[in-house]
Amino acid sequence: MGCVESKKIIENVTNSDIKTVYHIEDAFFEKEVKCELRVTEAANLAEKIKLDRQINKNNKYKTKYDARILAKYDVLALIGKGTFSMVARVENKQTKQPYAIKIIESEEGREAFEVELAILRRVKCPYIVQLIEVFESVDKIYMVMELATGGDLFDKVQSRGPFSEKEAVNVLKMVLEGVKYLHNLGITHRNLKPDNLLYYHPGSDSKLMITDFGLAHSRRSADDILMQTICGTPEYVAPEMVARQPYTNAVDLWAVGVITYILLRGDFPFFDEDRIRLYKKILRGKYSLSDEVWVEVSENGRDFVRQALQVDPTLRLTAVEALRHQWILATHQSPKRKQSSGGGGESWSRRSSAHSSRSLRSSHSSRSGPSSSTRRPPSARVLPHHLESLEGALSMHGTPGIPPTPLLHHPCSTRHPPHSSWER
Repeated sequence: MGCVESKKIIENVTNSDIKTVYHIEDAFFEKEVKCELRVTEAANLAEKIKLDRQINKNNKYKTKYDARILAKYDVLALIGKGTFSMVARVENKQTKQPYAIKIIESEEGREAFEVELAILRRVKCPYIVQLIEVFESVDKIYMVMELATGGDLFDKVQSRGPFSEKEAVNVLKMVLEGVKYLHNLGITHRNLKPDNLLYYHPGSDSKLMITDFGLAHSRRSADDILMQTICGTPEYVAPEMVARQPYTNAVDLWAVGVITYILLRGDFPFFDEDRIRLYKKILRGKYSLSDEVWVEVSENGRDFVRQALQVDPTLRLTAVEALRHQWILATHQSPKRKQSSGGGGESWSRRSSAHSSRSLRSSHSSRSGPSSSTRRPPSARVLPHHLESLEGALSMHGTPGIPPTPLLHHPCSTRHPPHSSWER
């Protein structure tokens, strides 16, 4: 049954008190497991069947890794499994350094992860999850990556509510440094959101790292700055993308503006369970900075939100300008922020339970009451037919604040296959 050494079973022993030893080498954990079973004749067969099932289970895991992986790493635990991939926690046998390993198993999965792999090979920044090494076989790709154990920013906001200005600025400095680095390389992330910002470790001094480059775009030349592919997560997409106009890396700064609003308010600037109404709100760029939570935020903090959430992308902050903004450069105190009633806002709770982008997982917010215990289903993506439904209104009334730009046949519009544009 796949054991390195065969099992030795004493047959036809009546009323025995003999130890039957099964000697197993578990290829999944690369450890030798010895099971000593004190059996009688009646129990012998049942125990044998039970153990054989465990052996088969371990052999099932064994097929996920080739010899090169097992020679260098101890596989410790399965972290998660998606449509095209699985992720496990591993440890380097020599250094004992833990890592995450992503295994892409199908041909369809390989195509979907080609963009991410190509970008991760290029980047080396403390605020971006690092690719350590890659192993490729005929039917699989193994990506050994930096392991983040502190959870994501989504969890942090959901569990504790709005951040103080000092805490928010500390987060944004790391995010903006990562975005500036990407933009300098000609890379636009296109799916920035709290779910894709991971804490390296659980401590309060942990760095924050950008992850998930499956929807990212890498320009091919200095003149290749326009994109047309519709992609991202609805609550974070920029107005120019909703308007189906060619767009630039300014869409990432719009997402930073949404993230800033979430950090300071504990809620979304634009939210509606109906996607069409949500996109209309984004196009108008109307949001509130006047409730009781915003009273406690400095004028510089509110100004940063306004500058990042400019509907006109030509007026929006760049990553460099954002890092030079007075609010980001200022020294902030750490007063106790007044906690808003309602636990991070009704729309945050509903968005968390109905539309968020992480795999099923339970989380709890001490500020949200009964609705705060949520399970987060798979990602919601921007769907083209929703935007097509807006075309009539846009043609009749125009798009407020966005300079009209014809939809050009730009090379970048064909760079990604349709399945990876909005529903990977």
